[in-house]
Amino acid sequence: MWGVLPAAADVPRIESTYKDHTRGVELARAGRHEEGLAVLLPLLARFPDDYPLQRDVILITLWKGDCPGALRRFERVRNRNDLEPYLVVPVGDCLLAANRPKEARRLVRRALDRHSGNEALRLALLKIDLVLRVDENLDEDRPAAAAELTFSESDRGLPEWIGSLEGSARVAERTRLYVRYRFTRAVDEDYRDGNLDRVGAGVRYRFDERLLIDQEISADLFESGQPGSTSRLVYEPRDDWRFQLLYASFAEAVPLQARAAGIDARQWGGEAAYEARDYRWGVLASVNYFDFADSNRRAAFYARAGRAWEMRATREQRWYLEGYHSNNTLNEAVYFNPARDYSVGLLHQTDFLYASCFRRHVDHLWLSVSAYAQQDYPTLGRWALRYEQDYDFDEAQALVLGAGVARNVYDGKYETEWRLYLYYRHRL
Repeated sequence: MWGVLPAAADVPRIESTYKDHTRGVELARAGRHEEGLAVLLPLLARFPDDYPLQRDVILITLWKGDCPGALRRFERVRNRNDLEPYLVVPVGDCLLAANRPKEARRLVRRALDRHSGNEALRLALLKIDLVLRVDENLDEDRPAAAAELTFSESDRGLPEWIGSLEGSARVAERTRLYVRYRFTRAVDEDYRDGNLDRVGAGVRYRFDERLLIDQEISADLFESGQPGSTSRLVYEPRDDWRFQLLYASFAEAVPLQARAAGIDARQWGGEAAYEARDYRWGVLASVNYFDFADSNRRAAFYARAGRAWEMRATREQRWYLEGYHSNNTLNEAVYFNPARDYSVGLLHQTDFLYASCFRRHVDHLWLSVSAYAQQDYPTLGRWALRYEQDYDFDEAQALVLGAGVARNVYDGKYETEWRLYLYYRHRL
């Protein structure tokens, strides 16, 4: 026999909660937050998708000072298009307190688009932009110039100088144009045919706080027939996650020996990174694929995971576990080209934080050790040491100086490689 269906009047309706809902909110407004939540939470359990209940539980959780709890509950409603300013502003403050300023900015900006005359939202957006400029060192409004110079020994210990100059300026809302010059200079005369003198112009367009596209067109100043197009997409769904995709029709990360032999390459790349908002741990993984003009195909994979074991006011220390693998399809290339190679190692990073007359001064020390295996050769140990000084003189000027030495392995033989580098940025 079929069961009897309940009458419509017997089905609980949201209207039946209005009296208790009002009583719970009044208790919370009187400062009795826990009592108010004790009334509202059972109602929310019965009607988990009711937005007024969700909103008021979030607000009361905010009133009692529980930002983490409020943010957890806010996840269920964060993508709604009808969030009220009186909810958005305190949630934005909690996101800032949780070191999630980009998420805070997107939330407040979207609300301000709907409530353009709301003064509380406008002031909240100004506060968030100040945090991004000062704490996150992001400023996409002012013109900027940057210069970089590196001396490195790589590709079996071949030394070369690599430099770049870039100028950029905001030309429209969320749009920056830039011009760039990059040069390389081989120290050994036998490899100077591999020198580069590339000039490029591009645009960086930010769709919103999460998505940025960078498109550049480049060419060599002195070598015809070497045009290039580089496309980069950056997606940050949350402040702690970052994804990148890259395509370059003329890859600049090509070994010196290959360039000297007239061999160029196309490059595809991708990267995913997570960093906890308290900076205590993070992971990163990347893949790059090169299509060389000599028919070689190279795939390279890198992964790293680390955690901070000391975070003091003047010093922070972290351990990382690293892994790398690459394979190449061409035998007997003129550049270092192992059929397969692997490495697994440990990296230790120490950050020294100084109180100085500058806005920020941090020194970094890296020490790594790893086991490296190349096909047809025995597994050998490698190590690297690098020290860096990192200055933000003020909001406009920044300088990075670094030096390092590494003991690497090529075809079963050790090579000692040195590296020196300098980076300077100035916002006008």
